[in-house]
Amino acid sequence: MENLVGAGGRGGGGPEQWFRALPACTKIWLGSTLVATALANLEFVKWHDLDFSGWEDVVGRGSSGRIEAWRLLTCFLYAGKFGFNAIIGIHLMTQMSGRYETMGPICTRRMHINPRVPTANTDADPAGEQQTHAQRRNVSTYYPRGETSDYAFALLFGTTGILISQMVLLPKLPTFITQNQSHRFFHRHLTFFVVYIWSKQHPRHRVNLFGISLNAAHLPFAYLLMAYVLNNGERVPVDILHGMFVGHIYFYLACVVPQVLGGGRVVLSTPIALVDLCNWLENRGALGDDRRGNDGPILVDVDGVIGG
Repeated sequence: MENLVGAGGRGGGGPEQWFRALPACTKIWLGSTLVATALANLEFVKWHDLDFSGWEDVVGRGSSGRIEAWRLLTCFLYAGKFGFNAIIGIHLMTQMSGRYETMGPICTRRMHINPRVPTANTDADPAGEQQTHAQRRNVSTYYPRGETSDYAFALLFGTTGILISQMVLLPKLPTFITQNQSHRFFHRHLTFFVVYIWSKQHPRHRVNLFGISLNAAHLPFAYLLMAYVLNNGERVPVDILHGMFVGHIYFYLACVVPQVLGGGRVVLSTPIALVDLCNWLENRGALGDDRRGNDGPILVDVDGVIGG
């Protein structure tokens, strides 16, 4: 199974050691999914108490008359009834989430340039402006890759985007696309949100899908086509398409827009509170202490993200 998507696996040592070796967000996501799926299948809780069919149940206007905010989370954790499809879904989630987090999520943390950089005399030196830019890059607080907080923020964006578009956009799609498909759980949607942004971040990375070697850029579309064929062409796999759609929005805002706007301007940035929280949980220093007294422009690290 490890070679189906080319994700590879960690060394031996038993399931417990393997689980402990997973990166933080993937470990929490997998653990929560296993717990929610097992509880629902063993009927310790009813699956319809975990789903999301509308905002009425969440805000306390449903049949129960109570606020059930947990549905905003549990609808992404239940992987389905025990069986082959649930196993494959959890496996794909674990492999792709672990790979994306291990290889370094897209970095959307705010960074400041040190304004106290020696400037070159551009009048005397034609290359002075280019040299100044290089000097600024060398002394700037750049992050070569994203960290736990960036991935946590991406998952937060993905879950929010999936729920909003599920309620606002999907009902407006033509019926020949949706085929009256009604989703109450979004584990598969969120999985392909991660698959898509990873494929956009590493478009030329080679993967192996059931013995077929292809670029990572084509991986989500290969899954989309495969799901369509397995459905005998009778319906479009809206769950995969939905996750890819939200993933494209995230990638566009996080990576494309900063390059289009230029000047270090961003529209999507990991909240500093989330960065500091993740650093505290991982026993690292808070970013807030490093930023004090620095009034330089805000940048976001998108180097190496946009593929050719």
